[in-house]
Amino acid sequence: MRRGGGWTSRLNWHDLPLAWLQLKRQPVRYLVAVTGIGFAALLMYMQLGFQSGLLKSATTFYNALDTDLVLISPATVNSGSYQQFPQSQLFQALGLRGIKETIPLYIANINAQQLGGVKPTSLRMIGYDPDLTVLNVPEINAQSDQLKTPGFVLFDTLGIAIKTGPVGKTFKADGPLDMILSNFEKTFRIKGLFKLGSTFVADSNLIGSQATALQLASRQINLGEISLGLIRVDNPSEIPRIQRDLRSLYGNELQVLTKPELITQERDYWNNVSSFGVIFGFGTIMGLLVGGVVVYQVLYTDVSDHLKEYATLKAMGFSDQFILIVVIQEAVLLGASAFIPATILSAILYAALTAVSGIQLQMTADKSLLVGALTISVCAIASAIAIRKLRDADPASVF
Repeated sequence: MRRGGGWTSRLNWHDLPLAWLQLKRQPVRYLVAVTGIGFAALLMYMQLGFQSGLLKSATTFYNALDTDLVLISPATVNSGSYQQFPQSQLFQALGLRGIKETIPLYIANINAQQLGGVKPTSLRMIGYDPDLTVLNVPEINAQSDQLKTPGFVLFDTLGIAIKTGPVGKTFKADGPLDMILSNFEKTFRIKGLFKLGSTFVADSNLIGSQATALQLASRQINLGEISLGLIRVDNPSEIPRIQRDLRSLYGNELQVLTKPELITQERDYWNNVSSFGVIFGFGTIMGLLVGGVVVYQVLYTDVSDHLKEYATLKAMGFSDQFILIVVIQEAVLLGASAFIPATILSAILYAALTAVSGIQLQMTADKSLLVGALTISVCAIASAIAIRKLRDADPASVF
């Protein structure tokens, strides 16, 4: 070991064996500490995973849209409750230079009877002209001819099967099948399957024609009114100019957004306006606090138990910085020991919850880096707090 020197010179691997020997001297305490910190890291992983998964689910449909610009009512605050606007307003855009075509979309949540069960399930009905390519989903576009018959739909197999019933499995085994609305007034036939992704505003998605959407969602959609208006342009480089022209045309009556702007607006709502962002942010902070308290308790007890040894080191000429570095190294070892199993367990839970809930929870490098940095940082801060009492300790008074 070295004596004296500055903070940087003390932060090296030569002193690490001392920190490790201190920890493994009491394996039960070490295991309890790793478990507590690991739980805190797991809590942060789950909060961040659910937050990113829900935000991704909320924008999966928008990401799949094949469009340059989108018209949407200013009263529509999120994708769970669209406010309709006159279809004639969408067609007004055709009078502007550079616009290639306009496509009306009908979107509404309908309640259907769970397949093979008695509980209702919420399904997001998306209707448009089957002769047009609206979504960048090959499975949908390959089966568009199936949608030309009113009452025929495609079913999203990435929904929550526990709520919708085994629609995908039944279709693969028996072919087309019928479902009925929860009020038992109308039926619809599933003629094909596709994969888009569930949303937390509905249990799964249905794709159908305009006629089918109006038929099944007659209580939510009025004839002559639409949920979204898609606009495609001749030259993508003119999108900013066309967007300005459309905003001048509609004023405050409609929002004119590019697809990235629409996605950002949706994410901002769920992350900042709704309670989701607050809840997940609070959960992450709680995870940090839990980890910090556990590390503080363990290291404070360790410092107290080895007070004489630390005082002896000070009497030998070792500085407070050296002792601080040793304790910080203990904290880093605790954090690393807890982070690795927490990451593995989180990846397993992500996969299991994705299969059950339909929400895409993915273990990504940015999540691992963030949780790892937060875990190590809170451990280091807790260790610095834990040894404050040594700064004023007089070695002679200890013996």
